[in-house]
Amino acid sequence: MWKKISMIAMTTVMVGTLAACGDDDANDSNTSTGTNTTEQTTDSNNNSDTNAVDLNNKDFALSYTEAIELFKNKHPKTDITSVELSQELGKYVYTIDGVDDSNEFEMKFDADSKAILQDNNEKLDNEDANGQERANEKLDLTGIKTPQEAMTAALKQQSGTVNEWSIDRELNQTYFNVKVMNGTQEYEVKLDAKTLDVLSTEKDD
Repeated sequence: MWKKISMIAMTTVMVGTLAACGDDDANDSNTSTGTNTTEQTTDSNNNSDTNAVDLNNKDFALSYTEAIELFKNKHPKTDITSVELSQELGKYVYTIDGVDDSNEFEMKFDADSKAILQDNNEKLDNEDANGQERANEKLDLTGIKTPQEAMTAALKQQSGTVNEWSIDRELNQTYFNVKVMNGTQEYEVKLDAKTLDVLSTEKDD
């Protein structure tokens, strides 16, 4: 009888030991899975940072002068009021704005495929019609520096990577506006379009 009791006790101990081992293995498996998930997430974040594009080192099939020419071919009686290169929905897009005596126009071009993405126009308000908007907003593109030169000059003023640039006008001055990312902070560097003199450097809030 004692032998039976001893055997039952030993069996109970062995079952308990095996169950404990099983729990330890499960815990080890869960711990390992959690570690792998963390490592994969970290790698994904690192890859995302690595894939950030610096426009200063990026070439496109369509140049900004070609984009302006395409705009002028479509709307020959207009004056250009703004040129911009930025990223929209994963694509790099030129946005060209122009105006005539009655309407304002906006065209968007895929910088890689050269495709026309948008061609819109809108009638000017009375106070902007009859040449008023044209006189106030027309860009002076004669003799201006290239966007590449503007980006290089902007990065000397503020280190980082360029994620957008535009050519705009304020009062009677045509200027480059170059947006530079440094970590999570964005800066806007404005430069005279003809001399590349720095007009201002502002940190976005």
